[in-house]
Amino acid sequence: MSNNASSNGLANLHRLALVLCGLTFTLIVWGGHVNTTRSGMAFPDWPTSNLAPMVTYAPSEWLWQSDRFWEHGHRLLASLVGLVTVVLGVGIYRRTPLQLRPSKVIMSVLGGILLIMATAIVGMQSMPTGFMESVMVLLAIMLVTALIRALRTGGEGKLVWLAMAAFLGVCLQGAFGGYTVRNNLPDWTSTTHGMLAQIFFMMVIGITLLTSKRWQTAERRPVDGRSPRAIVTVTWAITIVQFLLGALTRHTDAWGVSVSWPHWDEAGFFPSGHLLQYGQVVIHVLHRTVAYAVAAMVILQWITIVRRRSQLTDLVLPASINVVLVLLQIALGAMILWTARGEFATTAHVATGVLLLVFNTITMFNLYRLYAIVPSAEVAGRVVVGQGTR
Repeated sequence: MSNNASSNGLANLHRLALVLCGLTFTLIVWGGHVNTTRSGMAFPDWPTSNLAPMVTYAPSEWLWQSDRFWEHGHRLLASLVGLVTVVLGVGIYRRTPLQLRPSKVIMSVLGGILLIMATAIVGMQSMPTGFMESVMVLLAIMLVTALIRALRTGGEGKLVWLAMAAFLGVCLQGAFGGYTVRNNLPDWTSTTHGMLAQIFFMMVIGITLLTSKRWQTAERRPVDGRSPRAIVTVTWAITIVQFLLGALTRHTDAWGVSVSWPHWDEAGFFPSGHLLQYGQVVIHVLHRTVAYAVAAMVILQWITIVRRRSQLTDLVLPASINVVLVLLQIALGAMILWTARGEFATTAHVATGVLLLVFNTITMFNLYRLYAIVPSAEVAGRVVVGQGTR
């Protein structure tokens, strides 16, 4: 394969990954609106919709009914995301050198999983109870294994294992969505479904960055001290925790135990001690408290990066966007309480939370790829040498 052909092939994969990013963001926000409008049980069956195959369900049966529109639209969009993930994975696999590709046994198992999911979506089988759970366990084990391999593998091998993990992730996400519906939306499965969506999105972001020309050609630049890496990593991690707490708050209806902000109620900023015996109160308090911690870390991250903007040039924009997003996110959280979970505020809160996680993830990935932590004296030495050779 010539260098030009290889470069063009990678550029096409990058474009497809960008499309998948857009579709995934839309799907997560759409799923959030399904929860906002209480449309999750518009159909009690899965993968069928009112016992009809998902992809051939008559538009007249769901387009004009609000709950069916949101839930069935979510299912169709999820199927499209799955399809694009498969196409992207096949493209990455074909571009990967033979010696770096996963074994034929692994690819045969992936083909079997794809066949199971595809036949379920078109209504050829109904995924009976027991079989569905077994498939989900297999998917989870293979997903963790693929992610570990992706983290441990360097070069072109990393991309193919990450693409495999994304495929397994989207299949597990779809199965979890169906399992949630079949079991009448239990809190733990709904929350897990939401968190899996974020994990999948982060994998897609990783693929998008790995296939970008910038990522492929950039040389790592020196940065003095370890504080930027620690702060960015902690900011990303606490954002993940906050998203989990947000999902719990939504799915357990914990948001409604207090409708005041910034104080808890007329009695004070925090709830009375006797209220902490209730799970919903604890979830709500944790969600509010960690929100302030996220805001503090995002602002600290921005200050750290801006103070070193001459070194961390590529991180200034995403870090600045994060500051705007986190302030908007807190305002939207307050609006949810003031409007008694109004549709616009609630869904916008989800969308902003997703964007905050996206830009924190991009900031962290870019920091680890584009910058190398070295002693301050070595950074100064490199700058002097560089100036002297101009």
